[in-house]
Amino acid sequence: MILWFGLFFDWALLAACIAVVVLPFLLFSRKRRKTALAWFLLSACYLPLAFGGLILGAKIRHSAFRDLAARSAPLVAAVHQYAADHQTPPESLDRLVPQYLREIPGTGIMAYPEYRYETGEVAKRYDGNPWILRVSTPSGGINFDEFLYFPLQNYPDRGHGGSFERIGDWAYLHE
Repeated sequence: MILWFGLFFDWALLAACIAVVVLPFLLFSRKRRKTALAWFLLSACYLPLAFGGLILGAKIRHSAFRDLAARSAPLVAAVHQYAADHQTPPESLDRLVPQYLREIPGTGIMAYPEYRYETGEVAKRYDGNPWILRVSTPSGGINFDEFLYFPLQNYPDRGHGGSFERIGDWAYLHE
């Protein structure tokens, strides 16, 4: 359902961009002047609101991931402590309960509720890390964005299908 709303928004944005370029020429036609002026004014009002909404939405999303990085600190600390105590990372997050954590936390983001934890060869594919935490964060359409924690903190600028944006000790992978 949200995907369809996104398509509607994209088409409306494209139509408004075209309208502010084309409609001023129709103002020279007496027959079309009122209609052209009304649509031009509507488009001229819509564009700053639409772009403002996009910018505000991006800021809110970025803030949510900053908060997620902070909320994840106890989970990250528990995995690090387990690895220090046992000289190897846990095979799964369940191994942290109850000695290191009371329970495995959720992310606190309804759209992306759970962490995925990888070790071994899967984790090593992520720049040689012994383990990683991932939160799948698609943002509409066919999208494979992820929020990642690498214990070695060796995030590349590009790789794994996109570019990395550091957010605290974590990184957002933009596909």
